[in-house]
Amino acid sequence: MLVAIPSKGRASAVKSLRQLPTSAVLFVPEAEAMAYGKCNPGVEVVAVPDSVAGITRTRNWILDNTAEPRVVFVDDDLKTAGWLEALPFRWRVNRLTEDELLAEWCRLFELTEQMQYRIWGVATNSAPRAVYPYRPFIFHTYATASCMGMLNLPGFRFDESFPVKEDYELCLRCIKEDGGILGARHLFWENNHWTDEGGCKDYRSAEMETDCIERLIAMYPGMIRKVTRGGSEFSISLEF
Repeated sequence: MLVAIPSKGRASAVKSLRQLPTSAVLFVPEAEAMAYGKCNPGVEVVAVPDSVAGITRTRNWILDNTAEPRVVFVDDDLKTAGWLEALPFRWRVNRLTEDELLAEWCRLFELTEQMQYRIWGVATNSAPRAVYPYRPFIFHTYATASCMGMLNLPGFRFDESFPVKEDYELCLRCIKEDGGILGARHLFWENNHWTDEGGCKDYRSAEMETDCIERLIAMYPGMIRKVTRGGSEFSISLEF
């Protein structure tokens, strides 16, 4: 199993390594590989050719250049990942160790294969109330590539015509073609997408987001219920 963290412009600020200090591999632009190596000693750094631009093409390059049949994509700005504990009047988020995360991902891959699906994933959310530990799985949902497991199958790749929302497109495609995806709702996963400099924030724009969402609605009619915007981020709700 390959744990792949694509990163750009954050050599000294790869927050995901706090929970994945030994198992993750950083995939970074060739021009930044030396800086990433100096800032993250002991971590494997793979240089992605500078001609491979954008997160969608980078993810496909990673899939094309590994022999691993199972690939987990993790964004580089992970804030915390864990499980929820019910306490009087509130939930407490308990961080998972690296070994616990790896074991959980292996189980999710096994379930994905048994159900003849191709991906599993977690919806990134900062609200603990959005996690359902007593109903751990959902099959008609979206999962972001902030934490997504993919079976590395021939011809199964992200759609490179989507510079953003490529993970939504992949989920909708799998739901349409496979009947579903394995959405893990028992895990809490929170990122710092819109507060950290670097990464996709450097090139994504409201116009780009709007264009990709309009294309998704046209490609998958009746599968998107609404689109909301909070600050700089666009959120899609699916219809089933």
